[in-house]
Amino acid sequence: MVSFNDKILEVRATKFRDSLGISNADPIDLYKVLAELNVVTNFRRMGPEFSGMALKIGKDSKFILVNSEQARSRQHFTIGHELYHLFVQPDFSFMLCKTGRFNKKDREEYNADVFSSFLLMPEVGVLSCIPEEELARGGQISLPTIVKLEQHFGVSRRALLVRLDKLGLIDYEGYSTQYLTGIKRSANQLGYSTRLYEAGSDYNMIGDYGMVCKKLFEEEKISESHYFNLMFDIGVNIDQKFEENDDEW
Repeated sequence: MVSFNDKILEVRATKFRDSLGISNADPIDLYKVLAELNVVTNFRRMGPEFSGMALKIGKDSKFILVNSEQARSRQHFTIGHELYHLFVQPDFSFMLCKTGRFNKKDREEYNADVFSSFLLMPEVGVLSCIPEEELARGGQISLPTIVKLEQHFGVSRRALLVRLDKLGLIDYEGYSTQYLTGIKRSANQLGYSTRLYEAGSDYNMIGDYGMVCKKLFEEEKISESHYFNLMFDIGVNIDQKFEENDDEW
């Protein structure tokens, strides 16, 4: 078995992008990727301890749980992390994860963090967004460029600084001391939305879980109460009442 190092993980992330037809300069739409790969993904509050979970059963059944209690930027990193477990890690079945720690003592968790960093922030894409005067010898990556990069790639300030440090563009210790506070304020003052740095999700579920449950019920393979409970497990109340507007279209 190959023992992955960072360079191999970068190659794997590049090949993963290639397989999806995504260039190495563009940000990745993770929600679209999850749908295309039919990874059943549930966004729900998990408390402060965990970022997410991945489960793989056989070749075709893949499931991700994402902690919507964490900032959207952190959730994006978690999705990239879980994609490593599901599509790159050999012989994977289940993992409950604390992402973004880059802890080398837990090798596969470290690999998943590094893979996610490469997947979300490819070198070509990052470099193309930085002004040449900041890339030049003696230049420094400015705060406006940092905010622009994290907004462009949908990542957290901390994840971006780690990536810039790996690229040899900054010293993480110095930049983290200076820029890991007042993150929302800095984005707001530059005219960006602060939504990226806030908890919550536009999605409850991605994938065909609901369709499969409803089909099983309609085919009388499961009872109504079982159907109700399966949907309730993903935070959906199928008895919820809605006010319908016939004029809405």
